[in-house]
Amino acid sequence: MGNKSLAALVLALSLGLTGCSAQQTPSASPTPTPDSTPTAEASTAPTEAPTDLVIVEPGKFMTSYGDLIFRAGDGPTWCTLSEAQNVAICEHSETDALYEQVPIPDDCSDSYGSQLRLLGKPLAGEQTAGFTCVSSLYSDPSQAPVLASGESVTDFGFLCFVEEQSARCENSNGDYIALGPKAWAHSD
Repeated sequence: MGNKSLAALVLALSLGLTGCSAQQTPSASPTPTPDSTPTAEASTAPTEAPTDLVIVEPGKFMTSYGDLIFRAGDGPTWCTLSEAQNVAICEHSETDALYEQVPIPDDCSDSYGSQLRLLGKPLAGEQTAGFTCVSSLYSDPSQAPVLASGESVTDFGFLCFVEEQSARCENSNGDYIALGPKAWAHSD
């Protein structure tokens, strides 16, 4: 191929590529803000405990270090109740979340959107219920017994129940968290 042919080919390709890139519209990525946090649909997250819940003895879920841990049905979510920490935490791995990704706040450089925390007693200056910025799992669910759909457990001032693969935990003030692979919710 001659120099003139090669130059013409390079010019044609560069004009063609330039034309393609000019026609593309850059997609705007959303800026994480508290106002843009998606909310779960009421129909997909457990709302209130049904009256026919089966109450399960909490001792079945007690760990050797005093926390209570259970898996939510046959799903990927598990919850930990800790009297010492005054907290209920429901979590699953990030890859198990099938809901819309929760925007990461500017002050979080770790994982966000797969762990919900509920305080048993409100603390001044702390959010009672909401997502936490985490660098690791709160607890190891590998040996956690299953709390089946339609069952509940009460301990350390929390009531938790399972609906299908989602768990909902409430404190005595009515604050709550709910988490499953398809949905999440929490009180404000």
